[in-house]
Amino acid sequence: MAILFLGGYVLAPLQGNTQSLPPVKYFPHPERIRYDGDCMTIENKDVFIYSAAFHYFRTPKELWRDRFRKIKAAGFNTVETYIPWNWHERVAPASTADQSKFDFSDLSAWLKMAQEEFGFYTIVRPGPFICAEWSGGAYPRWLAMYGPGKGGFWLRSASPEHIKWCIHWFDAVCKFLAKEQLTRKPKGSKGIIMLQIENEYDADGSKDKEVFLKALYRSAKRNSIDVPVFTCLTHQCRGSKDPELSQVFDCDNYYTDQNGAMGCAHRMVSLRNRQPDAPGFVTEMQGGWFSTVTGRLSEEHFSDVRHFNAISLMTLLGGGTGINYYMFVGGTHFAGWGARGMTTTYDYNAAIGESGICSPKYYAATSIGNFIRQYEQPLLRSKGGPCNIQGVPKNITGGIRIAPDGTKFIFLNNSDAKSGYNGQADIVPGSIAKATEPIYNIDQNGQHIRMKTADGNTAADSLRLDNISIACHLEPLGAKVLVIPPGAAPQNGKWYPETLSANGSQLPSPEPVRISTVKKLDDPLNRARWKALQEGVSLTQLGINDFRYSLYRCKVKLDDQQVKNERYLLFNMFTRDIVTVSVNGKPAKRLFPEKADAQTWLTRGCYDRIKPDEYDNRFDVTALLKPGSNEINVVYEDLGHAHGYVPMEELAGIRKAGLSSTDTTLTHPLKWEYAADVAGISQGYLLPSYIPAGWETVSLDTVTEIPRKGNYIQPKEPMHGLFTWYRIEFALPADIAAVESSWLARISASGNGYMWLNGHNIGRHWEAGPQREFYLPGCWLNFGPARKNVLVMGLRQTQSGAFLKAMEIRSYTANK
Repeated sequence: MAILFLGGYVLAPLQGNTQSLPPVKYFPHPERIRYDGDCMTIENKDVFIYSAAFHYFRTPKELWRDRFRKIKAAGFNTVETYIPWNWHERVAPASTADQSKFDFSDLSAWLKMAQEEFGFYTIVRPGPFICAEWSGGAYPRWLAMYGPGKGGFWLRSASPEHIKWCIHWFDAVCKFLAKEQLTRKPKGSKGIIMLQIENEYDADGSKDKEVFLKALYRSAKRNSIDVPVFTCLTHQCRGSKDPELSQVFDCDNYYTDQNGAMGCAHRMVSLRNRQPDAPGFVTEMQGGWFSTVTGRLSEEHFSDVRHFNAISLMTLLGGGTGINYYMFVGGTHFAGWGARGMTTTYDYNAAIGESGICSPKYYAATSIGNFIRQYEQPLLRSKGGPCNIQGVPKNITGGIRIAPDGTKFIFLNNSDAKSGYNGQADIVPGSIAKATEPIYNIDQNGQHIRMKTADGNTAADSLRLDNISIACHLEPLGAKVLVIPPGAAPQNGKWYPETLSANGSQLPSPEPVRISTVKKLDDPLNRARWKALQEGVSLTQLGINDFRYSLYRCKVKLDDQQVKNERYLLFNMFTRDIVTVSVNGKPAKRLFPEKADAQTWLTRGCYDRIKPDEYDNRFDVTALLKPGSNEINVVYEDLGHAHGYVPMEELAGIRKAGLSSTDTTLTHPLKWEYAADVAGISQGYLLPSYIPAGWETVSLDTVTEIPRKGNYIQPKEPMHGLFTWYRIEFALPADIAAVESSWLARISASGNGYMWLNGHNIGRHWEAGPQREFYLPGCWLNFGPARKNVLVMGLRQTQSGAFLKAMEIRSYTANK
């Protein structure tokens, strides 16, 4: 019997009609890692992949060990991370052949610590698009220089130019990752076990997706990736018969309503039915939700510990043998790396919060982990799924799985948020339990997306047993599993998961430090490093690919008639960012957009490219100009690189700007200079060693309680300039309670900008809210009365000024 080899893949045996036979999975090192329709098998042992999402780029390196230690203690055997292209190639290369700008040093350190120090398997997801509420979805800003700049979406498409640049990234990252694979490590060692190509591609409207997917897959194989390759929510790979894409298995991502846990069981059954030769894996099991500027904080999301527990157990009911919680470790968007419109905090209401504090979800995950470890082998090759349950209200659902050794797992779920249930439940094994309601996923905008692939395709399983009657108690939104040993009666079974909580006594809360005085200085714009600017050149083309504040300046002479007629200042932008203007030292009145905050881009054409004659920032300069010499200064606020819509693939900066007699047409273009940074950056204001000579000392409010969250509650004062600096100095106690606590700054201020803690950029301050508290990583703090801490704020003045009213430094344990 002959075997056909094609491009290194083993296909079906050549016998009879091969057209209807699916391709056979090929594993280069099956003795190290392989999979089948039930589970992953690593070094000839079936393994349940219990994984925690932890992003190295959202937590200071000094704190990785703390987070890994907590993940390990919760019973996980795997950690997962995205790998952002723009994080590792921040400077534009000379060409696609230029690999010199990549820096994988922090990824290397993270993998080493995870695999060698803590003994984790690792899963890596290098995109190229990762979404993740991350700047550009991980596409570098400089990539926009190579796009068509018109027409439909370019990024994520099958455009040859797009594919060429993505292969530039994939060749580099896969070459680096190859040596970190499990298959390249000594037997018994840990390493990478799975690599993802693309990400949630079903959410993208591009054509010819197979072309792009194959290009990524070929790059992975060409660069020696020989562990399993997967996708998530990408139907082109789900049960594909293509010789290449059939070697990629698809996974699901579960983001459900509060009462939508049972849908996870049905979706898992659907996934396994559609690709019977691959395990049921959830790439993103909802661990919480992100927060947006002017939205709500993650802590207010409904995804509580009950939801966490229920979606996990119902996934097991459907036959899931791989779970990755997204996020399991919350983080921070330091230095503005969050996508446009995202808050600085990426706490995500995760099991391990942004500050490192463990939430109730952590103990639920630990309990589930204990259950999986205890019953791993029986669960992995069990049969069954959702089934009919008689004698219960319709909100009580569930099913049964039976292991090869006869162990029975009866899963129950209560979707009622108000009422519990006490009573009998009659399980009907082998019966068809179709989903009674449409099954939805929730997308990044909170919208419900109907999952058509999971509707109505839950087939009857092969179980042939008598009905099983059990007594059960379920709390509102409760979920449990009853384990009945082989041959035992239901009443002799044991309910899981057990309830766990934090152990040990809590450290006493250190007293908050209320700030009474600070130093203040308006940015001396004339001391910035000014350079000539050619019209039509973007900041991106000038090598500015991060998220700083930049300056533009024009000096123009006007006659009496021009001063009289030219009442408007118009800006044609590369993307829908914000500028603030002063004319001859006085702030100009904003006409459009009315609200210059982080979310206005969504309401002013985010689906359309800015036209050459569209003026996305407009000002009234009546009475500000004068005959003779005039100086116009502009602060450019980069709102961040969008991770969707047209701004994801646009350049940054001002394309052209000038004066006009009308607010719709530019009649007097002006010639501009630019400064890459505001003057304070160039002068080193953010450095702890800087001596603030000549700064004004101002007193803060030390009495009024500072709100810990909220939208549009910032203090206000008249706008008098463009950019203002504050320098805050404080000391923290040296006792053990202070050192071991997690700390935050609670701030009442107007103005948008950045904050630096002892020289480290800890993220953006958006005056609109809802975030009023900002994480201060303990590894960047100094403790003891003789060791000073310096917190610097650089704020663009808004219509509410840049007014620091009050601030206090406090521990999270005291955060009541």
